[in-house]
Amino acid sequence: MFERLFSGEFYQELLSSDFNCGYVTGAGIVLGLLVLLLIVRLVLRILFRRRRCGAIVVPSPNGDLTISRNVVEKAARTVLDKVGELDIRRIQLYRKGKNYSLLLCCTFFDGGNGVPEIADGIRADIQETLRKLFGITTLKRIDFRVEEQGDATPAAPEIRVPARLTDTGEKPDADSGL
Repeated sequence: MFERLFSGEFYQELLSSDFNCGYVTGAGIVLGLLVLLLIVRLVLRILFRRRRCGAIVVPSPNGDLTISRNVVEKAARTVLDKVGELDIRRIQLYRKGKNYSLLLCCTFFDGGNGVPEIADGIRADIQETLRKLFGITTLKRIDFRVEEQGDATPAAPEIRVPARLTDTGEKPDADSGL
């Protein structure tokens, strides 16, 4: 079987008529275009991808100011604590060229307002807070990813008394941590 496929007679027979030549040429062009488009897609992905980063660099004439992702996340969470309809699970910082973007992964709790209205207000507040506190003007996008919808607004965590104190009737002591 392989001898027949790789012999010169097979290709001479395949290309013997004009129809077969046109068919093989068309198939070759399609395969060539697919390979070319795949290469172009890989190059564009490499050049224009968003990269996760750990800090935002704020250029200044006297030296650069580097602000870590944790500080940006904490400042964003202070703004987000005022909003009861969203519970933010994680915040990711991305860089694309010299511009930065935040991705807020959250749970939505129905509280009267929809996500678009809430998101517009939060975007403006976060950008204004970061500009005032750290001088960050390169944060261009704040994206929201609503991962699930909750039933009720998140409640404060319940603080329970340890079981050994309830059995003995003792009261917690501030100095001992019990």
